[in-house]
Amino acid sequence: MQKIKYTFLDGTTSEIEVTDEIYSVHLEITQAERRLYWRESRRQTSLENLTAQGIDFIDTAANPLAKYIQNENTEHIEKAVAALSDKQRKLIYAVFVEGKTLTEIAKSENVTQPAITQRLATAIKKLKKLLQKTL
Repeated sequence: MQKIKYTFLDGTTSEIEVTDEIYSVHLEITQAERRLYWRESRRQTSLENLTAQGIDFIDTAANPLAKYIQNENTEHIEKAVAALSDKQRKLIYAVFVEGKTLTEIAKSENVTQPAITQRLATAIKKLKKLLQKTL
């Protein structure tokens, strides 16, 4: 016999004793629910989470100065990306514009995913260095 513990929304808990067979079915259902929740939520990022990470969203329509700054930043980024090698530029474009995963890129280039990860890290490091020089 196994015990299953339920916690209700109001904070109260209840325990019931069940057979091993029912417990294993309950365990499978619980694990399936967790996998489903993970699949559904792994690519969703809340606005609050992005703001907590320091990513701000500016209403450029209401603020002409913000629009000017955004355009200036875009120009700096475009110049920095142009200074990258062709391979790095294509990788940055594939990841950040086309939204491809590193695994997809690795398969298409017939290399390992860690190799693509390292190449992306190098490209981003170079971009940061170039952007620091221009600001």
